[in-house]
Amino acid sequence: MTASWDSLYLPSDEHEGVAAILRRALENLGYSLYDPFGLLPGKSYPQTVRLFVAPPAAGWVRVIGTPDPRLMTPLSATIPCLYLRLNGAEASIEVFARGDLRQPETELLPYLRATFTAEHLRRILYDEIAAVSDEPELFAHLPDDVRAAAGQVDPRQAQRMFDRISGNLLRKAGTDTTTATAARDLISPPDWSSPGGRRIVALAGCLTLPDNWREPDFVTLRDAYQLHIRRQRKPDARLYPGDDEVMARVANALDYIPVYAGRED
Repeated sequence: MTASWDSLYLPSDEHEGVAAILRRALENLGYSLYDPFGLLPGKSYPQTVRLFVAPPAAGWVRVIGTPDPRLMTPLSATIPCLYLRLNGAEASIEVFARGDLRQPETELLPYLRATFTAEHLRRILYDEIAAVSDEPELFAHLPDDVRAAAGQVDPRQAQRMFDRISGNLLRKAGTDTTTATAARDLISPPDWSSPGGRRIVALAGCLTLPDNWREPDFVTLRDAYQLHIRRQRKPDARLYPGDDEVMARVANALDYIPVYAGRED
């Protein structure tokens, strides 16, 4: 199984408005909204959409999680939407605007950083990634670990990054090393050092996305949100080993809006 990293980016300061559009669109598609973080277990659905809408940052709202592709039409009807996906080493870059799939080299031009040009954007989108990796300015706005991985294919670096992302899963395996090893073997991390990963890194570097554009990942946020909401409901709730660390990774988890929905078919 390959871990997938999925994010939508919308140039907006209204994350509650984005969440409202998502909820309406999901219901129109036959989904039922539900709260997986309630006091009582919710209904189990064979098909689910699990998303978090991040608070606005640097003029962008990020939607974390894997969306139903049909959400792109209503979501992009009034707000352009950049969809980035890294599944293992395979990258996907799509731009939706005015309710349909559009050419990214045209739609993303208004969101370039001042030091970048349409030629930079074109090369990132369509040329060999090695060509853009030689230009340091493309990576100047990125976190050190991501920038290092983008500059060279280093499996050890990729694994260290994955260990950080997947730490919650392995922590939940407890001290059972057999279980932990099995969990690690079942999941292959998104490869940020691959050509696909480096292409996404380069694209993020030339756009006005916030510096922490790729964090938190869905699993880290989900686990932190669950702990924070439990602590909010019951301040004296017992914490287990490692819970403090999980909560600290996303200290503002409750500022994110969960949008969960399920279908019977």
